[in-house]
Amino acid sequence: MTIGEQKSLLDRPGQDEETLEVSNSLQIGKLAIGALLLACFLANADETFVLSTGSDVASALNASNCASWLITAYNLGYTVGLPVYGQICDSMGSKSAILLALGLYAAGCILTGVSGTINYAIFGRVITGFGGSGMNELVSVLLNNIDNFHRVAMLRSYVTTVSLVGVTCGAPIGALLTSQIGWQMAFIVHVPFAVLCIAIISFKLPVNKPQVLITTDPTYRTIEDTIEESKIQETESKSKPFDIVGLVFLLMAIVCLLGFVQLAEAQEIQNRSIFLAILGATFLTCSTIFCLNEAFWTQEPVLPLSLLRVSKLGLNYSAQFFIGLASYGVRNLRPLQPCASQPCEVEF
Repeated sequence: MTIGEQKSLLDRPGQDEETLEVSNSLQIGKLAIGALLLACFLANADETFVLSTGSDVASALNASNCASWLITAYNLGYTVGLPVYGQICDSMGSKSAILLALGLYAAGCILTGVSGTINYAIFGRVITGFGGSGMNELVSVLLNNIDNFHRVAMLRSYVTTVSLVGVTCGAPIGALLTSQIGWQMAFIVHVPFAVLCIAIISFKLPVNKPQVLITTDPTYRTIEDTIEESKIQETESKSKPFDIVGLVFLLMAIVCLLGFVQLAEAQEIQNRSIFLAILGATFLTCSTIFCLNEAFWTQEPVLPLSLLRVSKLGLNYSAQFFIGLASYGVRNLRPLQPCASQPCEVEF
């Protein structure tokens, strides 16, 4: 008899209703943990990788004044991908989600490496950022599902260390690879490592299904009834509507904001005043519709606005926003300052 069959199917005396949570813990081996940490390293190293390779890529593609767009494109894909993977985890499970993220990351690196124009390189960086956000986010999600609390704390420290090492080493690794094998192979060389992570995670990481809650009442229940209710609720969790409208308006708002920031240069602001005004108005409109959709219209919001309250996580999110703003400003804009003397005109 298994442990689950030894549990009483009756409620404890004096209790009207009890909610039991189906175990969602994982037993992750060392090889799978190594693959997850490697994925985390790749995603974090790619954040600074273009700092040293971006100017070479832009120069080789005859668009030396567009180097900053390669970083902007990665940040765009990264920002849009973060809330999307939460919904993918709820419907597919975190293992399928991280495999999808690794596949997109590899595809983005290939697109960037084989691109013949700056437009395709920027598109490849968007795909890479979308995959990299999932690799970063889902590693933490998977490790948090391990049943040993002390092991989770230890592995989380490993993730933090690997993330810092990746961000620190990304730029020098990019410079070294670009000087030795060229900028195209410098991007494509990421693909074998991503494929290795996919292979190990596919075979060594146990399947982690979406979490299911089972509510029992003070009556006798058979094991078959419990399993049947679990299957029904799991099917309902997989059929939750995806907030396509919210995702589209979030994407449009981010694109308009990034475009406004990239194009609002002091020496060109007079010539672009009308276009910048259109971008600003579109950003405000899309942001307003997105907030209204998340607050009132959708059943499964991409970004639950209730979490932004000060009484919950609002202060933490605000602190992370300003820390990230300062970090990206120092890390990304300063090295690219000499390249921003001429405006970039990207045509699709």
